[in-house]
Amino acid sequence: MPEKADNINSLKEKGWLKLDNAAKLFPAIISKDLTSVFRITASLKEPVKYTAIREAVQITSRRFPYFNVSLGSGFFWHFLEFTDQQPRIQSDEKIPCSVFEVKRKNEPLYRVIVKGKRISAEFIHILTDGGGALEYLKSLLYTYLTLTGRNISSPGEIILPGTPISNEEFEDGYLKHFRKLPPPSKLVKAWHLPFKLNQRPRLKVLRAEVKTHEIIELTRKLKVSVTEYFVAVYHFALQKIFISSSSKKRKKINRVLRIEVPVNMRKKFPSRTMRNFSLFVLPEIDLRLGTYTFEEILHSVHHQLQIGSDIKQISRFMSSNVSYEKLVFIRILPLFIKKIAMAAVYRGLASKRFSGLVTNLGMVTLPDQMNEMIDSFEIIPPPQNSKVKVGSGLISFKDKLRICFSNITQSNELERHILKHLSDSGIHVKILKND
Repeated sequence: MPEKADNINSLKEKGWLKLDNAAKLFPAIISKDLTSVFRITASLKEPVKYTAIREAVQITSRRFPYFNVSLGSGFFWHFLEFTDQQPRIQSDEKIPCSVFEVKRKNEPLYRVIVKGKRISAEFIHILTDGGGALEYLKSLLYTYLTLTGRNISSPGEIILPGTPISNEEFEDGYLKHFRKLPPPSKLVKAWHLPFKLNQRPRLKVLRAEVKTHEIIELTRKLKVSVTEYFVAVYHFALQKIFISSSSKKRKKINRVLRIEVPVNMRKKFPSRTMRNFSLFVLPEIDLRLGTYTFEEILHSVHHQLQIGSDIKQISRFMSSNVSYEKLVFIRILPLFIKKIAMAAVYRGLASKRFSGLVTNLGMVTLPDQMNEMIDSFEIIPPPQNSKVKVGSGLISFKDKLRICFSNITQSNELERHILKHLSDSGIHVKILKND
């Protein structure tokens, strides 16, 4: 397989595309429980018209050919095979973020889901992250709304059908911006929630909504960002659960609470890639030092996220990840050995280093003519592994901030602590039905 292609047309002629650096892990760990699939949803003001959304998907998918791929296997690496098949359009299922049949040839690794007034896109992380998925959904919404007779005269920065495809859109941002740097510090294992797992299918989703202006007013007073505030609340809730667990168990377990917070690297480097380009900051509190007030946690999290997301610091994770890929003895290992090794490393190390997940896509901005037709957005993060158990996704649109928890356990104690803290802080919290 040749290493380079000048543009997307030459890549399509050759029939394949390399996985980006972040994507290479997922084929080794995917299962019916650990699906690596996330969902991003737009709720409209009117019911979705099926004929229009079907045509909109056909038009939009042609503009994003690097998503119209299935997973192929070579002797040394997985790769992405281009396909002429359209993504599936299906009705909403009871369990979101279900696994893709990655071995099924000629079927794209994303799907569009329609129910009532909602249009959702589910992507496997092999293809992209939340930033890339959001750009796709915005483009799909634009196309759908224009097909249903809406005039959108100023689309802004939305990727439009028929516009040229930039080479940057399908580049591997990790390789492009790689520099050899000292590796990040090694992390001790984190504490994990003690809750029992659900019976299969395990995933359940709790959805809540708060007023954007209320949480922004509060965070401005506290001189922190919304992400920093929510991560601190999450830590505070974890600490409460830790303290309430039995003292005998606490003596035998790790006492570090650590939360994984994805950072959109497109905001750090000049990149327009639509593929994965996120890295993580891992703010922690060490309960071996004692318990913390919320104010102490907020102060610590604020500075950890500020320092950890600095381009010089976060680039160390990029350097570490890409360096392994570049090692000659790794490159020459057969794929089946790579998969066994990556899965073992993930189970033994990566899955044990954090206690929770907070991903915040921030504020969605759309043209005024689209704003009036859309009610809200939300993101459901992938089901977490059996150690971490719970993850949360935040996204804002106009005056609605949606919080979605993906939970594979029998308990909602973590969610209750978090939402109660928001409510006690003067933020009105609305629990939404999963209809």
